[in-house]
Amino acid sequence: MSQSPEQWQAWLAEQLSSAEVVTDDVLYEHERLEAVARLRADELEHVEPLVGDLLAAGAAGVGAPVALFNVVLTGAQLIAGEHGLTGWMAEARATPAEWAPCAQVVRSGAQYVVPDLSADEATRHSPLTVVDGFRAYAGVPVRTGDGAVVGSVCVLDTTPRTFTESDLDRLRAIAARAVERLEAAAGQG
Repeated sequence: MSQSPEQWQAWLAEQLSSAEVVTDDVLYEHERLEAVARLRADELEHVEPLVGDLLAAGAAGVGAPVALFNVVLTGAQLIAGEHGLTGWMAEARATPAEWAPCAQVVRSGAQYVVPDLSADEATRHSPLTVVDGFRAYAGVPVRTGDGAVVGSVCVLDTTPRTFTESDLDRLRAIAARAVERLEAAAGQG
């Protein structure tokens, strides 16, 4: 049974408000959250103009329809910048962290690649896969100048695929350039 965008948004709001709080998680580290605040990385109106062109170039360069600049907060992933995103995620601009492969990037501080989201135990039941039909994911950390991982730059594709080292290098370059722009805008660069 198909649900309307309003029903999905109501369900998402309920999920976000009832998310379990776990304080021994990297997502809750005070210094990391301070870095998000210093960069104003959780403010869509601030971030989107600074990263939009980078994401468009990244999607084109990797050959994926969607590229995102995600900021991972404590229990949610905020889609602070996007290229090619449609549907309920484009409207909501957030997902619970538990659905977000980008939360794995933040927790590990390393790239995370899933060639087939529908075959991966951690993502096959996620609304990103089931509802939106995304089938492949590649994400790299967004690391500030002082080393805090505040989020990720990622691409999503609608067909399973392998991402090359060149694709990941492109995403790393975009993440670095995005941080440079955010730090400069915050007077830190």
